[in-house]
Amino acid sequence: MKITLLQENLNKGLSIVGRFVAPHPQIPILNHVAIKTDRSRLKISATNLETGVNYYCGAKIDSEGGTTVLARTFSDFVASLPAEKIVLRQERENLNVSCGNYQADLPTSSISDFPKIPTKVSQKLSLPYQKFIQALGSVVFATSSDDSRPVLSGVNFKFTKDTCLLSATDGYRLSFKKISLEKKFPQLEFIIPSVVLSELVRSKPEGDLEQLELGLASEEKQAVFFLPNLEFSSRLLEGEYPDIDKVIPQDKETTVIVDREEFLGAVKMAAIFARESANTIKLLIADNKIQISANAPVLGENTSQIEAQIEGEDQKVAFNFRFLIDLLTALKSDQIIIELQQSEKPVVFKNPKDRDFLHIIMPVKIQEEE
Repeated sequence: MKITLLQENLNKGLSIVGRFVAPHPQIPILNHVAIKTDRSRLKISATNLETGVNYYCGAKIDSEGGTTVLARTFSDFVASLPAEKIVLRQERENLNVSCGNYQADLPTSSISDFPKIPTKVSQKLSLPYQKFIQALGSVVFATSSDDSRPVLSGVNFKFTKDTCLLSATDGYRLSFKKISLEKKFPQLEFIIPSVVLSELVRSKPEGDLEQLELGLASEEKQAVFFLPNLEFSSRLLEGEYPDIDKVIPQDKETTVIVDREEFLGAVKMAAIFARESANTIKLLIADNKIQISANAPVLGENTSQIEAQIEGEDQKVAFNFRFLIDLLTALKSDQIIIELQQSEKPVVFKNPKDRDFLHIIMPVKIQEEE
């Protein structure tokens, strides 16, 4: 195998696939990335057996072949090279990497030992790319990182006629977004792990992409996202997703409209003082103002006050500041609507320019001050 390609293209591919390499795999080959010629392209692959990725980049193929190489060493070396042409040569049990005055010989393993990444599907769904990616970005952060309830570590997809409802929750917060589709889809419901969805949101396909293809293999319980130079593959999560309709509050006592950026800035400031007090910040909502405060005996205390439009009863509520920062960072609106009941009941957050988005956060119980 002999391949010539640009350093920036190889470096970009390795940085993407490297995020799918298991840090401490039980099977040594999963420490590797696979490189293989594919017509006039180089295919770079990585997998942790649950999720996988194929990245394709243009290359001059002098001779066909494929091998695997330790991901971290290969990626770090390529990232250190100048932005020039790189030549990859397979020489017996080594991969020779040369670029200008730099070269390295990296040990390899047989590509036949590398697990195949499933990309065969029984049906494909065509989704509007920009609308879908923006919707994913507004929900995926709310998934759980706790392995005790695997279904919560993914986003639930529910297709009904010409809509797709995306839902994500970790048990303390819930985010969901409805997407209107131009054509009717079959009724489907499945859960895709957040790790592959986060990478899909981060990926930036070349050119203007109008449609994204989502492939499903129902028997293998597999999902594959197809982009021009990328394939993201993932097993579907098994289990019953929570009924989100049961946790959406139907009543409200107070409605607040506040500037999102100003609110985010005040929350970030309070977070400095909340880190030593279980990440808890308090909000006092009254007189068309929100007072945001946090204190810790070791660090001191902080109080900020911002203007807001308030209708209804005065409220005092506390939150884990990380939940608020995640939400306020993900939203792209100028303002945010907050709907409250009593201090310990779920709080609803809305985007005034998007009726199809809803976010709920469970507040923290406020300890009565002596």
